[in-house]
Amino acid sequence: MAFLVSGGSKPMLSGDVTTIRERLKGTGIALRDALAVLEMFCDDLGELETQSPYEVFQSLNRLIDRTVHGTKIERFKPERGRRPFHCFEVYTEGGDSLGHLNVIYLRKPIPCYYLVYVEILPSFRDRGLGSKILRAFREFAEDRKSVGLLDNIIPPGDPTYGIYAKLGWKSIKDYVGDGIMNGEGNYMVYIPRSIQTPNLSGNLTKLFFNLRKKRPVIDMHDNEDMVKRTIEEFRSVYGVLIRLFDAELSSGTATPLMRFMFTKFTTKLIGFRRRIATLIGYTGGESLEQLSISDSIKELRVQAYSLRNLKGGNPQISGDEQLLENLPSRLTEEPTAFIEELQIYRRPYLSPWLERTANGQSADMKIRDLLEIGFDPTRLREYCHEGVDYVFERLSPHLLPSLERQRRCLTKIALCTSGRRFQRATVQVNPPLATFTDRGNLYIMRRRVEGIHLEEALDHLRTSKSLAGINRAARIDRAIVRTVKASKDWLLANFDASFREEIEELTYFVPWDTERNIPRVLVDVSGVSLDTIWIA
Repeated sequence: MAFLVSGGSKPMLSGDVTTIRERLKGTGIALRDALAVLEMFCDDLGELETQSPYEVFQSLNRLIDRTVHGTKIERFKPERGRRPFHCFEVYTEGGDSLGHLNVIYLRKPIPCYYLVYVEILPSFRDRGLGSKILRAFREFAEDRKSVGLLDNIIPPGDPTYGIYAKLGWKSIKDYVGDGIMNGEGNYMVYIPRSIQTPNLSGNLTKLFFNLRKKRPVIDMHDNEDMVKRTIEEFRSVYGVLIRLFDAELSSGTATPLMRFMFTKFTTKLIGFRRRIATLIGYTGGESLEQLSISDSIKELRVQAYSLRNLKGGNPQISGDEQLLENLPSRLTEEPTAFIEELQIYRRPYLSPWLERTANGQSADMKIRDLLEIGFDPTRLREYCHEGVDYVFERLSPHLLPSLERQRRCLTKIALCTSGRRFQRATVQVNPPLATFTDRGNLYIMRRRVEGIHLEEALDHLRTSKSLAGINRAARIDRAIVRTVKASKDWLLANFDASFREEIEELTYFVPWDTERNIPRVLVDVSGVSLDTIWIA
């Protein structure tokens, strides 16, 4: 089904919405691909008071509903040497895949299909497709007289959890008790009416232990499948963007909107590239190098921040009143323009690029640079005001509520850890001092600390030619990991469960001399230790 939109749009945003809408209209681009582009375009519309970002595109929600209504489920058997999973796919009438469910067969001690993964494309969630594909799997399990098993990562209090309960899934503890689980996951089981076994509890216990042995291999195959699918999605979105901006590419004209969309595509691509490097068992067999980006796109200047004119577009600013009163008027009146002109935060990862460019400005940074560096350095800006060094971080506006929860958590951490040491290190928090929401961008202002991000520090210690030898001899990375782990374990053990999510998402910084690009550590007869760690 092609993506078609007619009529006018709500006057919420500037001409960018109209431009995207008109270019998608009548192009024959599949709905799935069009929505992927809109998802990328709309994911920073946190300021809009609307139930769905698609409401700014007339009739789009109705088109999505009609598409969902016409979907069908198809099942694919495992392919020797290629696909280890039985796969259920949700297809539109036009043949576009909107989601899938992967299961793998376990023969002993009783026939079982372990449900590895269920995924519905973001634009089509909460429209019944999850239930539809799970019902198809339930009928399959009934027909095969096989148990269904899954490790449900959704917490019991989440509404989505109820989907499984309504379809007959129960906690495995209802059959085997709490003893064997020992806190390992939230396993659920579906027992078809067709199964008649005299020792169900004993068989489920053996099944659980057999599955635990196989999980690393299953997870490896699942990771490979996920990477392959995601690469295809990136390739599809890239193709849509090329079609949308064909006129500009043909004439050699690079508009801000075009540069913004290709920059967002690139930052999502390199973000995914960083994440897959840590996947269990991932060997790079499905490489992102398969996705070819043309030289003309690589030469585009980066446009990483939004330039939208939102209705009633005055900046929304909050934070420490005394700090805000002393800030320059241009910063409070035009946050985006002021902050984006600041120097890029000079972190060690940027050293090679900075040496080549001889400045810290991003005005001439190209998409080629982003692909080489591996992240978007323009998100962080340095700022010195009245003798104090600060850092601005650009985020999506929809993250503002979570930042407030994080601020409350950091305040409590500061009180509870005062005077306490973890592996000889003290803990300091670095909460947001002020937030600026402007033109579709959210900026967080924090004090600059004398350290760098934990993962960046470990990466430098393990891969840098000048540091790897010292690290192997002194085991500095192990000291850093022990210190951070000790603090995190203590926080998880001593904080209320309501803060668990915030604690899991805390960011750690460790002492580092950024000028010389070496760690700041204490060395004595007892070994290597840190003086301070910062939590943000």
